[in-house]
Amino acid sequence: MKWFENWFDSKYYQILYKNRNQEEAKLLIDNLINKFKPNKYSCFLDLCCGNGRHATYLNKQGFKVDGVDLSDKSLNIARKNKNQNLNFYCEDMREYVKNNKYDFILNLFTSFGYFETKQDNLRVIKNSCKSLKINGYFIIDFFNSEIIKKNIIEKEIKIINDIIFKINKSYDKEFIYKQIEINDKGSKYTFTEKVRLLNKSSFIDLSKGLNLRLEETFGDYYLNPFNELNSDRLIIVFKKINNYE
Repeated sequence: MKWFENWFDSKYYQILYKNRNQEEAKLLIDNLINKFKPNKYSCFLDLCCGNGRHATYLNKQGFKVDGVDLSDKSLNIARKNKNQNLNFYCEDMREYVKNNKYDFILNLFTSFGYFETKQDNLRVIKNSCKSLKINGYFIIDFFNSEIIKKNIIEKEIKIINDIIFKINKSYDKEFIYKQIEINDKGSKYTFTEKVRLLNKSSFIDLSKGLNLRLEETFGDYYLNPFNELNSDRLIIVFKKINNYE
């Protein structure tokens, strides 16, 4: 199994990240809505939706939302909020495509760059472009690679529900790695997170020839301008300018 198939569907993933900040999710969604002003008929895709915190909040603001993720365990949590305008699908982000369906596609909280090859990352961009309506927006919320490398915490220990998580982080020229060693009352497991170190130029390169135009680049969830030297996030906004063939 690939690391993301194994780790994201583990119960320990849910435990380690159970306190992800809901207020932070609301902050980003509120600011995106205020900035791009979707109408009440806008259709959203939350690509790699996890437990559905962004998708559910978007739906509560009155929008039709689809969520897609590879983890059944995460989707089982998300589906507790399912309704006629909020649906969740278990699919690989490299395969999911719905021609000209969405006004907005969101890929949030560093849910990109998991794959070994540029071709797999490109498939995600291509399918997202195909899935967008003309003048629709593809918004990617990624980490700022330069800040991640600069501020990396190499070793960390967390104890949650009497489970010990030893976390070791490192990086090379291509990826940042997080090795997670777990001791659950004597039972030991090891998982790895591995995310490609992409920057603004990388995303622009992936979008070439796909009828996507770079509209905005933000550096945090308040949507302040991106600065490679000090921004916490890299939020890329593409707009579909015509149909991709």
